[in-house]
Amino acid sequence: ITFETKGNENITWETNTNFNAGVDFGFFGGRLNGTVEYFYRKTSDMLFFFTVPASLGYSGYYDNIGDMRNQGVEFSIDGAIIANRNFTWNINLNATHYTNKILYLPEEKKTVNLEGYDGYASGNYFYGEGLPLYTFKMPKSAGVEASSGKAMWYKDIIEDGKVVGQETTTEYSEATDYICKAPTPKLYGGFGTNFSFYGVDIAVQFTYQIGGLSIDSGYRTALNAPGGSLGYNFHKDIYKSWTSDNPSSEFPRFQYLDENQNALSDRFLTDASYLNFQNAQIGYTFPSKLTQKIKISKIRIYASADNIWYVSARKGFDPRYSFSGQTNYATNSTVRTISGGLSITF
Repeated sequence: ITFETKGNENITWETNTNFNAGVDFGFFGGRLNGTVEYFYRKTSDMLFFFTVPASLGYSGYYDNIGDMRNQGVEFSIDGAIIANRNFTWNINLNATHYTNKILYLPEEKKTVNLEGYDGYASGNYFYGEGLPLYTFKMPKSAGVEASSGKAMWYKDIIEDGKVVGQETTTEYSEATDYICKAPTPKLYGGFGTNFSFYGVDIAVQFTYQIGGLSIDSGYRTALNAPGGSLGYNFHKDIYKSWTSDNPSSEFPRFQYLDENQNALSDRFLTDASYLNFQNAQIGYTFPSKLTQKIKISKIRIYASADNIWYVSARKGFDPRYSFSGQTNYATNSTVRTISGGLSITF
């Protein structure tokens, strides 16, 4: 018999308080329409996993750890650029900007003070009052030591219990953990357009994100030095590694069994911006004067494609499906699909 999960008989439901205020507008006889909306959501008694020292025999438990706020602005607009009997052209755009902040943590949850913020650490995150949820906590890269090619990180200089400065170290175990921003994007949304002319209809839709951070675990793994087993994949950037002939490289030496050369740090926090060609569709509706002759109201043939094209800050990096900034290079992105069909209305 082994201990599985720590329960909590005092746990309660979260409480959400929401406020929304918006303005709808229209111009040019309804050909240009839009909405601007402000939203505010406060979550009290937030349910979250609270970590504890492994010496207790379990990793942590779920508890009501505090209060959190989400607020932001949403904007959407759609317009008919051309609208007549034989030709229509419409566009659409939406965008959202929001911020997140932990407002309150109970005193018993404030087990760590990091850079003046009280809170608690869990893995690569620090949850502190006044900070966004999922704020990254990790060492900061200090580049590469020119004489040896070893990776360097920053380390606090502490005197009489106070931080009085910083220095660099090539020992990862000595590196200091710092607050390293959060994965929250500055802006995200979608845009698209559709045409219709003489029975032909074409529609395309894009999604995007601007800003935000994610850990590029795939890139980091592909830079690791070999050792211990066979079958490694490497990124081509290993050719940029430090050598005695290339002492100014930003990539550490490629040394067999060097476990810490690419240890996790803010060096692998990657811009999570992306642009995705989400969908495209083309169709043709036969003229009604032809279809009515065979007692059919409407005939339309079409072809469509989803997940057509994608580009991100680093080629092959896909941060779209993670709010916490964690990515898994072993998970495939959404597949591209192509389909077609025939629609008949009697």
